Parts: sequence; C-alpha cells; structure tokens
Amino acid sequence: MKKILIQYNFILHYRKSFFNELSKYYDVTVLHSGSKTVTPKDRFKEIIVPVKMFGPFVYQYDVIKETRKDCYDVVISLFDVRWVSSVISIYFKNDSKFIWWGAWITKNKIIDLVRIFFTKKSDANVFYTNEAREDFIHRGVDKYNLYVANNTFDVGERIKSFESDCKDCILFVGSLDKRKQNDTALRAFKNIINKIPREINFIIIGEGDELCYLINLTNELGINNRVCFKGKINDTDELKKYYQKAIVSVSFGQAGLSVLQSLGFGVPFLTKVNAISGGEKSNIINNFSGVFCEDSQVSLEKSLINLCTDIEFAKKIGENAYNYYSRYCTIENMVQGFRDAIENTRLAEVDVN
Repeated sequence: MKKILIQYNFILHYRKSFFNELSKYYDVTVLHSGSKTVTPKDRFKEIIVPVKMFGPFVYQYDVIKETRKDCYDVVISLFDVRWVSSVISIYFKNDSKFIWWGAWITKNKIIDLVRIFFTKKSDANVFYTNEAREDFIHRGVDKYNLYVANNTFDVGERIKSFESDCKDCILFVGSLDKRKQNDTALRAFKNIINKIPREINFIIIGEGDELCYLINLTNELGINNRVCFKGKINDTDELKKYYQKAIVSVSFGQAGLSVLQSLGFGVPFLTKVNAISGGEKSNIINNFSGVFCEDSQVSLEKSLINLCTDIEFAKKIGENAYNYYSRYCTIENMVQGFRDAIENTRLAEVDVN
C-alpha cells in the first residue's frame, strides 16, 4: 500500500470523511496545525506541528523535515502561497510524487505567476473544479498533469427532500456573518411575504457575529412571526428535518460548502451570480440544480417568489440537484480525483459543461 503524506493547514470536521475514504486505498498521514482529531475509528494518522506567523505568511514547522523522508511514495500539499514552508517543500522531496491541491487563479497577477510557476514544477495538480483546471491550461500548464477532485463533504445518510409533500420554508444553514448578506435576504422576505403562501416561513440555522443584528432587524421589519432562528444544529438527523421541508436553501452573498449539503439532500440552492465562493457554486446550473439571481434585492425577491409559488418547479430542481450530487459530488468521487492524480488514471466524474 502506498504511503501518502498530506500537508494541510487545520483539519475541520467535514474534511475527515475525505481523509478516511482516501485511507481505504492508501496509508495516509496528515500533517496539520490544528487540534488532535484522530480517534480509534479513523483510518488516517496525523502529525500535529506548530505554526509561526510572519505578517500574512505562515511557517509550519517540520513540513520540510517530513517531506524529505524516504518513507512516503506521494506528498500532497494544500497550495496556499501564504504557507511558505509548504510552497518551498517541493524542493526537498526525494523520489516521492509531489501533488499540489487546490490552486486557483485570482486577480493578483503576481501571485498568479507564482502559482503557475510552482504548478509547472509539480508532478500533478488536483483542482476543486474543472473551471480552475481550464484556467491553468489556458496559461500554458500541461493539461495531462492536471486533475479534478470536485470539492465536497459527506452529508451522511441522504434523503430525497424533493419527494416530501410538506414544503413550507425557505432555509438558511451556515455561520451568520456579514458575507452571507442575510440582512438582504430578510428584507427580500419582508417584501414578498404577502406574495407567497402564508404557511411559508424563513428558517435560519446557525450562529455567528450577526445573530443579534439579524434578530433585531427581523423585529424592526415586523416579520418575527414568520422568521425562526434555530441556532446551530450539529445533529444530522435534526438538520435533515428542515431540509425535508425546505423549498429552497438560500445564501445571497456567499456560496460555500452549504451548496453541496443542499444538493446532497435534494434541495435547490439560491445565490447571486457573483457570490463569494471557493468554487462550490460551479455545481449550480441555473434553473437546473439551483438558481442564480442578479446582484440585487429585487432579483432575489423574484427568484424566491418563483420558487415559493411553483413548488413543483422547486421540487424538480431539487431532484436534479440530488442526481447531480450523486454523479459528481460524492466523497467517493472526490477521492477518485486524487486517485487519478496518484495513479495517472482518469476515472473521476467531472462536469466539463
């Protein structure tokens, strides 16, 4: 069994399922700087090292030391140019295969030149989306060294929410921070409240810095009888009850991994076309697996009215979302993208449209 070293930053709970799935095929060790996360149930091993900040840059101890060891067949490094020890570790590998993970093109031309330079030096590169892969191909990187592992996380036991007879809520799930623009969503809900069925409420699940502000705004708008704040819910079975009843999952300002959770449960995701995203919104095909609105409250209102007054349309998009997740967004398919990069195969399902 090949031994894999993964250079990572901080392991969050949703990423463990990926490491465990990859460990079904390889002997995986994750070097990171977070808290201890491995339990007896986990398949992967971990090495926890300290970090030191130098302005915007991060130096992670023992990365180079571990990379230089002869025991690893493959080194996979999360590609963030701010983590300088990971970037320069490519010069210290032995005979191991070196794979970058998660590079992307930004509007910073200097940083992009650095990314392209180091991308060309690696043995393979894994991207979160096919769009990101195409960006590097267009900039002269050999396409045969570029692979896609659609970024996702395991939502657990899935449900086909689109089959539910009871659809009576607009749903938000995630951290309550300014980037999500939940205040815009609440104002939009206020304006459409008399244009949609009376039984439809706005359910907000999560906690964060804007919680008090959003509660006060709800009271000011006079819609507190139709908006419910449920706090943070970690229990998957409890969370599924809300997705079961959801017409749509909405996050106007940001489209992150909550996109995948929504699609995984068969609920369409609504966001604006220029929402902040790490690539997750590429899983949204407008009016097929989700809905894009324009960057205006009026456009958001129109999209919400369309979905809330045509439940069959919302259910059909939810079914498409469920099937899209099944084909492209499972944790198994994400792992296959990495196996492709390691084994030089092309077996992962990739949406190239």
